[in-house]
Amino acid sequence: MSTSSSMDERMLKGIRKVVPSLINTKYKGQDGRIGIFGGSTEYTGAPYFAAMSALRTGADLVHVFCVKDASIPIKSFSPEPIVHPVLDHQDAIKQIKPWLDRLHVILIGPGLGRDEKIFKTIVELITICRETKKPLIIDADGLFLVCQKPEIIKDYPGVILTPNAMEFSRLIKAVLDRTVPPTPVVKVSDVKHVAETLGKNVIILHKGAKDVIVDGHKGTETVSCALAGSGRRCGGQGDLLSGSLAVFWWWAISAGTSECALSPSIVACYAASRLIRESNASAFKIKQRAMLTSDMLEQIQPIFNKIFETHCDK
Repeated sequence: MSTSSSMDERMLKGIRKVVPSLINTKYKGQDGRIGIFGGSTEYTGAPYFAAMSALRTGADLVHVFCVKDASIPIKSFSPEPIVHPVLDHQDAIKQIKPWLDRLHVILIGPGLGRDEKIFKTIVELITICRETKKPLIIDADGLFLVCQKPEIIKDYPGVILTPNAMEFSRLIKAVLDRTVPPTPVVKVSDVKHVAETLGKNVIILHKGAKDVIVDGHKGTETVSCALAGSGRRCGGQGDLLSGSLAVFWWWAISAGTSECALSPSIVACYAASRLIRESNASAFKIKQRAMLTSDMLEQIQPIFNKIFETHCDK
């Protein structure tokens, strides 16, 4: 694993090359149309934070596909995301399918909940996404579903999983039938083994004391982001990460191979990890113990500008 400052600089240099220029010849949607599947009766904040993080990072359009009861709260939080209250409909997939071709990256999980009927819809959605090779990110309760049915992402042609310590503990049990207590300092070999078992195009971003990023290719380099954030762990930070990750991934895919010679998914994972960790640290300096995820959201723009655009010729 490389944790040196030289690797950090290589990664940052590569990320700056994939951040798209803001030029007036572009059309709306070109820099990212993201689809977020989540939002339940209990959890409406998670899809909101994921959507707003994607927009603050630089996505042009974000669509949130949620249950009916979640739609009004999400719309009330902000007019920016496009909200589709369809997840709990009888014909949910029929209503979702026309939108899928328009979306560059699909994010499943923020505020999804664990309703079996919703899970059935999500399994069908993943099957459709597999057929079209749609870039897929799975977080939160989406990972709970994966732990129940690991086969739904086995050999998927491009999926990023973003487990925290508890979620990874469940994942390694489901995939390798091993019991590993949740810990913020994970064994890299464990993360690598899970990714390799699931498939060469499966990427895992393990969130912990440092974020560990691996793919399923045997022998490839492992990347980590150990930049200190803060000790404040308010709910919603993972949603900021997954939202920004979706945007960076689309940008990296669009740009092709970056200067750091790593895959677009690895570049995107490092970019999102770095951005949210620094946003956490910046917000904590201001709010201290009272810091909320909404405070971190406000730091995304200045932090993005500092680390990804200040030294970049755009």
